[in-house]
Amino acid sequence: MDVLAFSLRLQALLSVLLGAASGLDFLGTSGQWARYLRWDASTRGDLSLRFKTAASEALLLYFDDGGYCDYLQLAVAEGRLRLRFSIDCAETSVVSDRRVDDGSWHRAVLSRYDLRTALVLDGQVKADEVRPQRRYMKIVSDLFLGGVPLDVRSEALTLPSVRDTPPFRGSVADLRYGASEPVLLGSLRVPLESEGRCSVNRCQNGGSCLVVDGEPLCDCSKTEYKGLFCDEGTLD
Repeated sequence: MDVLAFSLRLQALLSVLLGAASGLDFLGTSGQWARYLRWDASTRGDLSLRFKTAASEALLLYFDDGGYCDYLQLAVAEGRLRLRFSIDCAETSVVSDRRVDDGSWHRAVLSRYDLRTALVLDGQVKADEVRPQRRYMKIVSDLFLGGVPLDVRSEALTLPSVRDTPPFRGSVADLRYGASEPVLLGSLRVPLESEGRCSVNRCQNGGSCLVVDGEPLCDCSKTEYKGLFCDEGTLD
């Protein structure tokens, strides 16, 4: 086998392995969140993910325009998947026919097309549209998965009641913006081992592995050590 063919096969194998590991486990704890770089679906775009949960009430994802009019919230409500969104202060919602609180894997797709937004759950489509004067959705915030960070001020949330929705408990995998994997900016109280980047903890002396901007880093703050891998003694 020549070098080029071997390199192509290796790249394909790594793609499969990384794709299979692109998941997060949420414990449903207060204050948890995972934060991804903004999804630009102001006019058109698709977001897809797989998830499983046994919770009948939970926040799956949320983003908005910084506290004015536009937002999108995907949540489990009374055991079903509910999509709420607003464009130019005109809002609506759609609810899936199928229950999702069965602990089984489900696939959801959000499809934005101008004033129309569709929720596709396991191949079943529910859609609605609004009739505002403006024909596009303003998106300012990053995308929050499983919960909203506490450092985001309530006045910067278009839908402040999003904080009242119980945090997500379960697993989320294969999050995609179109065909691309989004950038994970950070997380709190979400085990990252399933993300793959911290599956091997190289941090020493009790240091913990964190994923920051998509890269594994060692947090040495709770140890008496420092350095890239918490392997350097601190000065007395």
